[in-house]
Parts: sequence; C-alpha cells; structure tokens
Amino acid sequence: MTDAARPAGPPERMCPSTPASNATVFLGMITPAGRVAYVTPAVPAEVALAGADDSDEPIESRVRLAGPCVTSSCGFWTGSHCGLGARMAASYAETAPPAEETLPKCAIRRTCRWFAEQGPAACPACSHVVTDARQPMG
Repeated sequence: MTDAARPAGPPERMCPSTPASNATVFLGMITPAGRVAYVTPAVPAEVALAGADDSDEPIESRVRLAGPCVTSSCGFWTGSHCGLGARMAASYAETAPPAEETLPKCAIRRTCRWFAEQGPAACPACSHVVTDARQPMG
C-alpha cells in the first residue's frame, strides 16, 4: 500500500488480551508461572491457533492473543477508554514494586490500546494477564 493510499488518522488500536475468535496476532506463550513470554516480531494468530492441540483448556489459557479493539462491542469499554487496561495498570501499580525500566519486547506496543491509554505502566501488568475467553471481549 502506498502512503497516498493509507487511510489518514491514528492507527487501529489493538487489544492485547483478545479471545481467539477476534485474534489477529500471537503475542506469546503463558509460562507455568502465569506470565507472558512475548514473541517478536509479530506472528499471525493463525500460527498459534493451528498449533493448538486437543487440550481441555481454552487456547487463551495457554497463549496470549491480540486483535483489533472493538470499543463499544466490548464489555470492558467505558465509552471513552478500555476499563480493563486502566484497572490492570492501577492494580499492578498498587501491589507490585516499581515498574522495571526495560519494557518487555511486545509486537503490538505502537498500536496497543492499553499502552496508548496507560503508557509504560500498562506493560508490567499486561505480562501477568491470562485472557478468560468466557468474559466479555476485551
């Protein structure tokens, strides 16, 4: 796509914790410690979904996926921002030691909804999130 053909305006915001049904990017694996081991550069979600075995656990409990933020179609959308990203960043800041200076390597940071709204405070909290696909999209 040429620069002239690119749509004007801000980039599409990505949700860093989306269910498989909305996923376009594979962010990383969930480690046994419950943290995300990020992969970079971006890997299509189909790669992780194709490699999913017949486990009884939902794929979202084993990998982290990202997809387009669906704003008002999401149960976490407040009308102006992502309530989940704000809640996660605030909760993590209250309970964890000061944030690490080095942010994890994340394939979607430049378009991430949580990073755009919460800044670097979103990143340490994000690495501890395991998506519950039974909850509203977010």
